[in-house]
Amino acid sequence: MDDLTDQELYDELIASLAAEGVRAQAGPDRSTILIHNGWDLGGSAPPEIFEPPLELHVDPHALGRHLRGTADDAQQAMGGSSPLSAALSLFLVHLMEAVETRSGRRRLRLGRGGVDTC
Repeated sequence: MDDLTDQELYDELIASLAAEGVRAQAGPDRSTILIHNGWDLGGSAPPEIFEPPLELHVDPHALGRHLRGTADDAQQAMGGSSPLSAALSLFLVHLMEAVETRSGRRRLRLGRGGVDTC
């Protein structure tokens, strides 16, 4: 995974969200990711639906730079054989936390600690 391009990492993020039950898609110009529902955590309640969708403001280049910049620390925190895979896993945790604690805000962006609401 450590040899993926920025575009491939962006697509991998969307695929990873889908694997967790989150319906997400690239925005029209790939400068955002539109998140249509929350995580399906296997509970009795269905995932929250976002209408209009939440907007994660990130393009492939910014995502790639962010994940590569956090890869070594992420691998120490998350383990695993691939630093970039660990960075993506940690980013997903930060994204889920930001979505769950967004206090009605609909826009998300890369932040120093992962994902911030705005």
